[in-house]
Amino acid sequence: MNFKYKLGGKQLVKVDKIKTPIAIVIILILSTLIYLTYDGYKKTILNQQLQNMLGNSRSIARSIELFVNDTVNTMKVVTLDKDFIKEVKELDQNKTSLNYKKKLETYYDAGGEEIDSVYYIDTSGNIIIRYPQTLDNVNEGVLEDIKTALSKKETYIGNAYYNKDKNYFTLNIYEPIFDGKNFIGMFCSAINLDIIYDKLIAPVKVGEKGYALVKDQKGIIIMHTVKEQVGMDVIESRKQVYPDLDYNELEKLIDEQLKGNEGTAIYHSYWWGDNVLKKARKLNAYTPVNLGEHFWIIALTMSYDEIQGPINGFLIKIVGIVSLIIIIIYFFVTTLLRMKKNKEELEDETRYLKMLNETSEQLRKKEAELNHAHKLKMIGTLTGGIAHDINNLLTPILGYSELLLMQIPEGEEYHDELNEVYKASRKGKDLVEQLLIFSRKDSGITKTEPIDIKEVTKDTIKLVKAVKPKDIIIKESIEEVDGYVNANFTQLHQVIFNLCTNAYQAIKDKDGVLEIGLCTISREEARKDTGKLAVGKNYALLTISDNGCGMSEETKLRIFEPFFTTKTLSEGTGLGLFVVQSIIDKYGGSITVSSKKDVGSTFKVYFPLSEKKIKANKKVTFNNSSGIRKRILVVDDNKDILKVLKNGLKHEGYLVETETDSAKALEGFKKNPHEADLIITDFMMPNLKGNELAAAIKAVRKDIKIVLMTGYMDENIEAMDYSEDIDEYVLKPIELNKLYQVISRLL
Repeated sequence: MNFKYKLGGKQLVKVDKIKTPIAIVIILILSTLIYLTYDGYKKTILNQQLQNMLGNSRSIARSIELFVNDTVNTMKVVTLDKDFIKEVKELDQNKTSLNYKKKLETYYDAGGEEIDSVYYIDTSGNIIIRYPQTLDNVNEGVLEDIKTALSKKETYIGNAYYNKDKNYFTLNIYEPIFDGKNFIGMFCSAINLDIIYDKLIAPVKVGEKGYALVKDQKGIIIMHTVKEQVGMDVIESRKQVYPDLDYNELEKLIDEQLKGNEGTAIYHSYWWGDNVLKKARKLNAYTPVNLGEHFWIIALTMSYDEIQGPINGFLIKIVGIVSLIIIIIYFFVTTLLRMKKNKEELEDETRYLKMLNETSEQLRKKEAELNHAHKLKMIGTLTGGIAHDINNLLTPILGYSELLLMQIPEGEEYHDELNEVYKASRKGKDLVEQLLIFSRKDSGITKTEPIDIKEVTKDTIKLVKAVKPKDIIIKESIEEVDGYVNANFTQLHQVIFNLCTNAYQAIKDKDGVLEIGLCTISREEARKDTGKLAVGKNYALLTISDNGCGMSEETKLRIFEPFFTTKTLSEGTGLGLFVVQSIIDKYGGSITVSSKKDVGSTFKVYFPLSEKKIKANKKVTFNNSSGIRKRILVVDDNKDILKVLKNGLKHEGYLVETETDSAKALEGFKKNPHEADLIITDFMMPNLKGNELAAAIKAVRKDIKIVLMTGYMDENIEAMDYSEDIDEYVLKPIELNKLYQVISRLL
């Protein structure tokens, strides 16, 4: 039907001529949206699956490394046995030794089915004893490994060799035997790689058709779910059998794997177990396993079709939904146009649609805000819960180490080790506090104190030395600093560690030098270097230099921007230097950078120094000089925390009772309200929470002192500091020294 209407006195327009272009535009827009949604979803699913596969390959690699290390350790136990060494010497002197053979048998039996055989090799490379004795010939490659192991006179992991008689690969591990400083032979353990595959790799499932395999650094398959594939060269063996197939993408993948790299790939190859070979698309994730001077490649392969199926299902759903939307929009527009009979109706309808659009936009914004707020709340709740559990685990560590330090004077055995445990648990507490602050978008409650930056720098350098590549040399120039930096220890450590990490990553694979310097400079020198920094008398100058790849001027101008990075997605997020600058600015400092392409970079960090001295953690003792031992009731549903608090409080001379059930604690208190001078209660407990228990106890006896323990640090808990039911509160993990101070104040 050609429905016509007048608009401003002009020629009548046909409605049907308007509907067609509108429908075409809508279809084009929604089709584009369908494609973009589908493409984004597909990339996300593929990336997630590849990362899952890569995680599995890493786990397998770690399991193999741990197994080899465990085997080496058990072999060391045998080679360090004095009786074993004595019997080996007698054996070299042509004396018979049945005990020696029994020791080999015992090691072989204890090693499990993974141990294929064990050897004793003299200093000339002769295999003197082999258990169990078999008729198998020794592989020529094994003899080469024996020569190498004898020349090194240290733990040596050989190549994997194929045992044609048994149709599987073995891995020989050699451990030297010394009599004092005299080298008297090698102890060798041969590992059955088929058993290793069945135990560590075969259980890993990669879809219905996928599998996991292991190749050596030459591309020879040494472990595979299909036993016929074992011993084949990944490329050459298959070319001999199927010379007409296309191997281009497979060869590129294998070349990348044989470089010893880790990564993922989507490529075309064949399912070699099929009766008819057809080119198929596959997913692959691979990780190297470093075994001494050699490496293997763990590779997981999965059919692309198993991922494509769910993705196509998602596409069908999207197309169906969009088609329905198109139909609805089409009829809506058609109905709308037919309602426009004259100019007034058109204007009224336009105003109505405008109002509807504004309302929808407001609703959309409100909904987005609510969703964002909900997500933040979920993150905060999850973080708080995790932090609560970690704090409960840290409390016994912190408490017992602190309690033992009170009992063991400085200079006594284990005092320094206990002090390291105590400091490490304090760092853990600070890290949890930072996690909680992050979940609340740091509202400025980060605890700061005067800190010796020299101590933090040296502590961080130890960690950097442990994680840096071995080819990079660290040069230190750490001087005494005239004053203290008012900062948070963990954040200061984070600044130094992030800058050092960026420095050695910039050096990459070449031999390089990382220079770390610390000194004191005057305010005038600092202002000259930075053009600002008006506060403070002196400044601590931290300098971190590298001879790495350097930066262009364009990159140098953007390195402190959030999410800007020159690294790949898997190597960095672009937040490291942004966080570093945020922390430095927070403490009134400044950071500068100088860099030259292919020469290196230098970062200089300026922190204002304070003359305020660091407060020592003085141990508080409360010996009840009145002669009356105070009675304390501790309530917590965690028995480990109860135990450490009970021991710590008894150490200070208090009479301590404990209860894991808050309801029972309240019931007992009601029966004997004057049996306790002070109550310490956890916040999060079943039945009654700590604040509820405190309110109920105060209702019975108003003058009782109550201390609330909590692993949470949100505004609600801090507000309890002003509650009439709570006299004091302490944060988990509990530090006994601070708890003693609180009790001393209250009693």
